[in-house]
Amino acid sequence: MKPLTQDDLGRYWDEVAAELGLADLMKEGLPHLADHPGQIEIDAQTTWFNEEFKPHRIDVMEALRRKSGMPMLDCKVNPLFVAKDEVIYSPTDKYNAMLQQNPKLLELRKLFPMIDY
Repeated sequence: MKPLTQDDLGRYWDEVAAELGLADLMKEGLPHLADHPGQIEIDAQTTWFNEEFKPHRIDVMEALRRKSGMPMLDCKVNPLFVAKDEVIYSPTDKYNAMLQQNPKLLELRKLFPMIDY
């Protein structure tokens, strides 16, 4: 049994994507050999890939194991994206942001003082 190379892994990844009909999904993940023998790492470029790959992981790994001849091959998904923190803006914050984009909003507020912004 010859050792798995990065070129072989890339070729197997593309073949499995075509066989399983997951080409659109799997092009978002970048597989590479890990430091530990018998393990690959998949860099998730997007949260979409990270979530959509989970239900297909077993099928993908079974196909990769069969193609590589490595029955103990395993994978780890590395999320490369940064999760965004949700920021809650107050109405005053929103008004000030709109005022920066359009200073004439201040004139409107003076014309209609009864409207609460």
